[in-house]
Amino acid sequence: MFNEVSIATYRLALCLRTQRRIGAAHALVHLRRLVVACQQECGFDATDTSEARRLLAAMAQPLQELDDALATDRLDTLAMVEAEHRLSFIRFQFWRIERLHRTARSADPSLRSG
Repeated sequence: MFNEVSIATYRLALCLRTQRRIGAAHALVHLRRLVVACQQECGFDATDTSEARRLLAAMAQPLQELDDALATDRLDTLAMVEAEHRLSFIRFQFWRIERLHRTARSADPSLRSG
């Protein structure tokens, strides 16, 4: 799952730079699915207050802002820079969650098999 993040973020960045809104929308859907897969893989539920859960929740706003940006006809230069910053933030959040997940798996032998 985490290995798909770089592909999805690269596709979204490329589509944003080339103004391909349909491709960007598909890449954004892929990122949203990765968030859900991450929640399931890491075993989060609604009562979880872990750092990884908070990091996942923090991605909701930038994902929505990217979605809103794609609703415009064309992204101007400033909107493009803002979208790329949001994407960078999302990429960083996934990286942090992956680190936390790997650390938890190495610390708890019962999680290693999954």
